[in-house]
Amino acid sequence: MGLSTLVTDPRTFFARRRDDPSLVGPALVVVAHALLVIAPTALLLRTFGRLLSEIDLGTLVYATASQRVSAPGSFVLLLWVNAVAYFAIWLAVAAVIYLVSLYFDGEGPFRRVLAFVGWTLAPTLIPAAASAVAMTAIFLDAPTFASEAALNQWVRSTVVDHPARVAVDFARPLFTLWVVYLWTLAAEYGRDLTQRQALLCIALPGGIAVLNAVGTYVAFLAQVLGLV
Repeated sequence: MGLSTLVTDPRTFFARRRDDPSLVGPALVVVAHALLVIAPTALLLRTFGRLLSEIDLGTLVYATASQRVSAPGSFVLLLWVNAVAYFAIWLAVAAVIYLVSLYFDGEGPFRRVLAFVGWTLAPTLIPAAASAVAMTAIFLDAPTFASEAALNQWVRSTVVDHPARVAVDFARPLFTLWVVYLWTLAAEYGRDLTQRQALLCIALPGGIAVLNAVGTYVAFLAQVLGLV
């Protein structure tokens, strides 16, 4: 029974793993996320590397999605932070589910909850992989930059508004909502809870994730309407 069952019949996926809470598969899912985030780093360094000795990195700032970060050093650091964040999310969500479920006298070891939450991150591998491919294609086709101004202009015109990157960012919140749904099943089957109890267990992380997804679409709408 592979990941296809997680997509087509997630209840069966978790039910059959109640007695086998192996962390190997979930860990591989989280590691894959980290690698997909880190992978473009080499291309970013290749693209900006020639300017490293020519400009003041502290003044080189460009936009990426809705954030503005110094480049290339700070952007590379941001990638690594995002990679580590997947491990933090994995542990934090599992801990919240387990601790809240204690109130409902949930049954099942923390290891099982941790394993199930790790599996729930599998759907977001799709936008992560798409983003890595899109960014790789963009930076492989990057020209040679003679100045900071040329680099800033290229990033604004090519990277920020690239259709593939924008499409991935637009689709990502949908996968986030999918993950939130899977969190409820991870709580339900990981701690033997009712659906209502499982929803209460993931209320905090789920609420944050949903608000973030809604905020993303609000930002897109504001951008389309020219409000930002």
